[in-house]
Amino acid sequence: MTEDESNLPANRLWQPTTARWFYVIFGGCLTYAVVRYHFAGNVPWRYFPAFILNKATSLAAVFFIASSYLIGKTIRWYDDDKRLRLVVIKFCGLMGFSLAAIHAVLSLSIWTPAYFAKYFDDIGRLNLQGELGMATGVTALFFLSSPAITTLPMMPKALGGQRWKRAQRMGYVSLILVSAHLFVLGLKGWLKPQGWYAWMPPISLVAFVVAVVPLVVKRGLVLEREKRGLKS
Repeated sequence: MTEDESNLPANRLWQPTTARWFYVIFGGCLTYAVVRYHFAGNVPWRYFPAFILNKATSLAAVFFIASSYLIGKTIRWYDDDKRLRLVVIKFCGLMGFSLAAIHAVLSLSIWTPAYFAKYFDDIGRLNLQGELGMATGVTALFFLSSPAITTLPMMPKALGGQRWKRAQRMGYVSLILVSAHLFVLGLKGWLKPQGWYAWMPPISLVAFVVAVVPLVVKRGLVLEREKRGLKS
């Protein structure tokens, strides 16, 4: 922890460490989207404010949510500072939820056959792929709201320890639904690597892999605890 951070309020979420997390994750996702679509794919720049920015926002949301469940498990950078670790976990979780909500609004604003023809039928209604993608995405955001809301300072005491932990675990349900959302919407494109811009994987595939990682890690920890005769 730097001297500047040590003088900050204990529960302040925006501080040098969390700012670096934001700049690295969101900046990296935005750079990937710009390079893949604008430079490698020659997508016109007029589509940046909503279409491309939305893709970067969705990828960053998944990275933040996944990170919030990996810090302290596989990401052990803050084991010597539990206060800072908790701050980073909260920041990643809330930032992931915020970006997911922004992604939902941006997606709904451009969710038309002109942008996403493959998700619509001939008369302009959502086809089965579009319906499933929409349903899993909205439901994932709903389940993600549970750990986000219970992050508020008064919630652990109001809910009690066990109920609070159950609410936080809803994030895993959200990650399962996010994975399903990405799988439904992106699978056909994943199976055609010859169509990838400069052989760069689609953002939906990158996000799918990121979303699955915490689920695999959680499953591994559960199996390990079961071997030791402990509850997950």
